Amino acid sequence: MKAKNKNRVHFTDQMVLIGFGIAAVYWILDSIMAIFLSQEGYFLQRMIGLDMSEIWTRLIVLCLFIIFGSHAQFTINERKTMAKKLESDRRTRERFQRLLSPDLAEMVVSGKLKVEKGGQNRVATVVFIDIRGFTAMSENAQPAEVLQMLNEYFEMVVEIVFRYEGTVDKFMGDAIMLIWGAPLTHGDDPIRAVQAALEINAEMTVFNKRRRSEDKTEIGIGIGVNTGNLVAGYMGSTRAMSYSVIGDTVNTASRLCAAAKQGQILISENTLSYLDGKFEVSEIEPLQAKGKFNPIQVYNAISQKSSASPLKTDANCR
Repeated sequence: MKAKNKNRVHFTDQMVLIGFGIAAVYWILDSIMAIFLSQEGYFLQRMIGLDMSEIWTRLIVLCLFIIFGSHAQFTINERKTMAKKLESDRRTRERFQRLLSPDLAEMVVSGKLKVEKGGQNRVATVVFIDIRGFTAMSENAQPAEVLQMLNEYFEMVVEIVFRYEGTVDKFMGDAIMLIWGAPLTHGDDPIRAVQAALEINAEMTVFNKRRRSEDKTEIGIGIGVNTGNLVAGYMGSTRAMSYSVIGDTVNTASRLCAAAKQGQILISENTLSYLDGKFEVSEIEPLQAKGKFNPIQVYNAISQKSSASPLKTDANCR
């Protein structure tokens, strides 16, 4: 269908050819009329009942109206095409602004970054963040208060995630799933993920300080980070589709998050291998995760070393 639309040419799109055609018709008619008027002028004038010079003037005016009408129709067609493109860009921008930072979403819309549909195998880092004791907190607070707290908390988390050019995959109650490496990829996605996790943990101190000043309950979070192979792409029905990732890498990250205590950032051994020694970590007891035959070697990310290089911004979508 796209190929047909691409190759379809409207009549009004060929203004130069129309101009040449009208000029040729004008030249031919002018030649014919000149011959008839020179030989049978009086006969034709009596038969038609008008001065031939008046008829010829009207024909010229008619041709001018045809040219004007064609140009007007061409302009209308162009405006309709532009309106359709703007509407398509608006929908694309809204869709990706839910996943990516506004700047990156704009780059996707403009075509500078390309996001292809369909499942793709890739290596990415998945981060899960979950509020500890959320069920008990919800039972002892008004639903409106809980919703307000979640919105403020998610606003803070997403702001940091976008700063490190990560992707917000989904919100699941009080939990949030994040991705570095799909659909946007960098050469240092695992490092970005851990940097963001550390900053989120640090920001929680400020967040809870504000809640204490407002005489509200503090909240704590646990974070799980894992890097590995997964499948990324658009999932869902034809009416409702969203970009997400699936695979054992995602499941392991979720298990790490569930095992993390308040304030902990549990990273897998695979993620650690990508960090180039840029972070202070402590080895903790291996985790026997559900569905795993062998225990998972786990580390707690404590801080970023002062010698670590600053955040890079070499991004691309694949």
